[in-house]
Amino acid sequence: IYLNWKVRICFVNKINQIGGDFYKSLDSIHKRLSKNAVAIHLPIGFEKDICGVVDLIDMKAYTYKDYADHELTVGEIPADMVEKAKNARSMLIEEAVQADEALMDKYFSQGEESITEIELKAALRKRVLDGDFFLVTGGDGRGVIVEKVLDLVTDFLPAPTDIPAILGKNPKTGEDVVRHADTKEPLTALAFKIATDPFVGKLIFIRVYSGKLSAGSYILNATTGNKERIGRLVRMFADKREDITEVGAGDIAAVVGL
Repeated sequence: IYLNWKVRICFVNKINQIGGDFYKSLDSIHKRLSKNAVAIHLPIGFEKDICGVVDLIDMKAYTYKDYADHELTVGEIPADMVEKAKNARSMLIEEAVQADEALMDKYFSQGEESITEIELKAALRKRVLDGDFFLVTGGDGRGVIVEKVLDLVTDFLPAPTDIPAILGKNPKTGEDVVRHADTKEPLTALAFKIATDPFVGKLIFIRVYSGKLSAGSYILNATTGNKERIGRLVRMFADKREDITEVGAGDIAAVVGL
């Protein structure tokens, strides 16, 4: 399978550790990778005192007492960060409105206060999907702050139907084959990770690009050329798993014991 879709968001991990500095890392991204990278969250605290982020979309603070908390607490932006957050949001809006001429006209004629959260998110998503614009966040990647990263994935990264069809090779003929994100097409899936689970044994993580993958079905292993039976199929939730019977195009699941 050949993938050319270059859409990304950036997560600056471990800024809670000694030497961790979100703003220094953002500056490094600008100097070494791309000028078109803009913060969508600002960290609250510094190094070991990191305790959450300010979301520049809804201008709320999302905090935790311990990284292992199960939920984030939503509240007001700390007083000493209000001005910094306003300036960062202004920069985010300036970048976002470039995605839409009508939105840009509204911005220049009515000001940034006229841009709604829905309009801002839609414009940012459009810019991210263009592949040359990158939203940046950061935090302690071990725990609950990852919820905010997953929100970014849901809101701004492409759904399977947003990306172009993938190109691969027929393992029998060597000919190029195009597959679309459609459950009605033949099965095409990528095994991208192998892990060991203490309860079920070897897990092969699979991303389905087209068609359906069903428990009990037979698939062709394109690496070995052999047919293999899909025994148990599970959907993973961190260290938990849920038995399922089928996954379709765009889904990620794990197969037990290939």
